[in-house]
Amino acid sequence: MGTTIGNLWIPAVWVASMRERMAHFPALWNSGIVAKAPLFDAIASGPGVGANVPFLFDITDQSDEVQVEDTAPVNDNAQGGNVQYFPIMNRVKKNSSNGLAKQLSGALPMAAIIDQLVMTRLKNRQTTLVNQLRGMFGTGGAANANAALSAVRLGGTIAEPFIENGGAATATELIDPDKFIYTSALLGELEDGLRDGCILCHQNVKARLRSLDRLNFKTLVMQSELPWTIDSYCDVPIFTSDQLARAGTQGGFVYETYLITKGTVGYGEKPQQGDTTDVASLQYWRDRDLNREILWDRTRFLLGVNGTSFTGAPANLNNGPTNEELAVPGNWTLRFQSANRVGVAALRTNG
Repeated sequence: MGTTIGNLWIPAVWVASMRERMAHFPALWNSGIVAKAPLFDAIASGPGVGANVPFLFDITDQSDEVQVEDTAPVNDNAQGGNVQYFPIMNRVKKNSSNGLAKQLSGALPMAAIIDQLVMTRLKNRQTTLVNQLRGMFGTGGAANANAALSAVRLGGTIAEPFIENGGAATATELIDPDKFIYTSALLGELEDGLRDGCILCHQNVKARLRSLDRLNFKTLVMQSELPWTIDSYCDVPIFTSDQLARAGTQGGFVYETYLITKGTVGYGEKPQQGDTTDVASLQYWRDRDLNREILWDRTRFLLGVNGTSFTGAPANLNNGPTNEELAVPGNWTLRFQSANRVGVAALRTNG
């Protein structure tokens, strides 16, 4: 008798395997930019549609003054603070197949399905983060847009180095080592944190940088229980994504590049349950009449970038914002004292 997916459905095993593979898969989500903490997991597991995350302002730039006997200090430098708001997302992905067991007979069905689910979830988390960055930087639309973090976008609101007719772009609008240097300089003193952070860019941007500055490309070994290798540029790990390109309104393409320092992205997730009714669960159903199997991957997670706050009003508040709503510049505000304290800088070019 042939093995079916239904025979192998043991929820506890599926959940454990999913979590193990996610923890060590060589992807952006396991780079140094993502700060994972039990507190964030607890917030994602609790009630509500978002989290107010309070923080204290940096006071290290405050100046001291000369002591004068029998005289109180002139300045009282208070310890200020503010609150940033991270949205909680509730997402689901449904897959079904007819006669799947026949196609996978003799293989390892559970391993094959989990591999696909893990890769899909990693890509979806990255998609959500990219849309948040587009909203914060205003990088999803026209040049020189005002946004919460436009001050740390190369060219600011005056002279971004790209055109909408990418096919006619010249060296002025293409990526080069100088543009990388000037973009990283926007981070100020946080620039050193890039070595433990990452560059997130399109493959075409990476290819041009490599052709212009091959000697600054190296291979790094990223340390974890399952070490893996990745390219670096100027000692900064570099990750690529097809998502970071859009068609120019007059032709060609516009590419986004983000430089992200260590620990800039806050992330927490509600632990996923087995085959039960829950917003974070792996649910399975087998229809014997139709010989059809269905899998629902339901997740609930918290995601935000330090120093920014989601202030938009989602169309369906209880379900959390959509990726399209996250990409709207007007839905984000800066909470830190200046944009270069956030730890992310952006650049748009035509290649």
